[in-house]
Amino acid sequence: MDPTARAWAEEITERARRHWTEERLASLGERTLLLAPVEAAPLLRALGIARDDGSIPPDRIRKYRQVNHMVAAIGPSLVELSAAHEELDLLDAACGKSYLSLLVAWVLAHRFRRRVRVLGIDRNAALVEEVRRIAALAGLGEVVRPVAGLLEATDARARFAEVFGRAPHFHALLALHACDTATDDAIALGVALDATLIAVVPCCQAELSRRWAEAPGGAFEAIHGSPHLRREVAAHLTDAMRMLLLRRAGYEASALELVPTEHQPKNTLLRAMRRPALDGQTAGADEAYRALVAATGGAGLALADRLADRAR
Repeated sequence: MDPTARAWAEEITERARRHWTEERLASLGERTLLLAPVEAAPLLRALGIARDDGSIPPDRIRKYRQVNHMVAAIGPSLVELSAAHEELDLLDAACGKSYLSLLVAWVLAHRFRRRVRVLGIDRNAALVEEVRRIAALAGLGEVVRPVAGLLEATDARARFAEVFGRAPHFHALLALHACDTATDDAIALGVALDATLIAVVPCCQAELSRRWAEAPGGAFEAIHGSPHLRREVAAHLTDAMRMLLLRRAGYEASALELVPTEHQPKNTLLRAMRRPALDGQTAGADEAYRALVAATGGAGLALADRLADRAR
């Protein structure tokens, strides 16, 4: 870490230690915090959650609880990965501001004491520069390295090798609020890279809703014809279909509440762990996917064709 950044981090941590008395820690209402306000003070300050004195203002407490919930939801998978590997390679697809990967990288490095490298990829060069600034402030500048680019397997491997100086084995793929089919791009990329963990938080799922609007009919016609109901129902069914397609691809997949809905309406986490033993059980997931598509009007996801090779 740069000496100036190190001194800044040490000063923020010391200020936070002075601020967070036992009484104030108890007021947070959390017994176990993966991102404790003292130890994680540099990261929390870099993310704009904490102040210069290490305190967290009332209007940012909700955000602080959100980020702890986010990491806790992926926590069991991080524990499993850390138990199996001393060094972890992660890919943050459509990284945006890289909230999720910064949080995960900090926990892996500081809580689990693992060597971790995170490549972030996003088309927005301005966001890439912002992530570099935040990562440097948080002491993660050598750990989280964002680049401008496209979500393609060969490009991801090449860019990782270029940035970190060695070929990767992507243990995890993360994607937070990748909009519409960008989440499917991230899932397809994670499967193509044979990532052990795929953790995505979808946003603005519109593909299924568009298909329903173009060809309404069947038992779901009343929903197809109502724009509001169509959007709401399609979002949940899209995630259910994604979950089944991940199972079909050999993953143990589940859909979890990431944070309470009062904090964030886009709050579904799809968490999938690659299980080679499940390869022979993909037929059941394929049947379930096809049955769900048929029951809801016959429109499925383009992701199904993109992942078809893994199911064979």
